[in-house]
Amino acid sequence: MGLKNNLPQFIAEEKYTKEILDAIEPEIDNIKAEIEKMLLECCISTCSETGLKRYEEDYSIQYDASFSIKERKKRVINKMLNKKRLTFEELANFIKRNVDNTQFYISNFAEEYKLKILLIDESYKEKLYEALFRARPAHLMFEIIVVSYAKRCGVFNCGEYVL
Repeated sequence: MGLKNNLPQFIAEEKYTKEILDAIEPEIDNIKAEIEKMLLECCISTCSETGLKRYEEDYSIQYDASFSIKERKKRVINKMLNKKRLTFEELANFIKRNVDNTQFYISNFAEEYKLKILLIDESYKEKLYEALFRARPAHLMFEIIVVSYAKRCGVFNCGEYVL
């Protein structure tokens, strides 16, 4: 630690001062460790199990043992962000947060209050549907479509341009 380092050397090496600093130093280290733990509890992504339970109680989310801690944190974050206006960016962040490592495309049908989400991977469809159903505004409809793309080899010439 740095108590001795913050004092002039002749004071830090004095017999009684050194004994006092050696006695205080572990206590200060414990206080710093407790403060660091408290700071971690202030953020949902870094909180412990007890902190997560407190967040779930604050947002009226029922505890469900079938969910992992990561999924429970996602549920709390979704509930926290539920109050915001839904924009394309918010919806894209919502999908990224709930569906790991997938490609998607969002198209808007404003006159029908409908958003169409094109997903590449079939395995994420149900997971995304459940998350959207819990968090969506009541006036919006979502349609989730799974799209498959095939990679093709070769070069295609289109006039002067190579595709």
